[in-house]
Amino acid sequence: MKVILSGLHADASESAIIESFTPYFHITQVDMIREGSPDSPWAVLHIADSYEHAWAACNSLRGVFHRGKRLSVYIPTHQPDIYHEFAPHERLDIA
Repeated sequence: MKVILSGLHADASESAIIESFTPYFHITQVDMIREGSPDSPWAVLHIADSYEHAWAACNSLRGVFHRGKRLSVYIPTHQPDIYHEFAPHERLDIA
């Protein structure tokens, strides 16, 4: 599954992102995207988490600022490798 991270500084690195976001995601790979605006790169995080876990982590990171820039973390809609922790027939109550 992939998660998009933006709001980074020019000196952001793959290793720093893995270290910083390990408490939230099980990151398997980070792809830095620096084309277009090298001063504000973004990253594609490849994670080994369920959709429900990724959703909860993205929501908990909403509104977080890092060194004066607001981070944005979201899940792209079309992904072939999403799995769910719940079976299709299970009831999920969202509070």
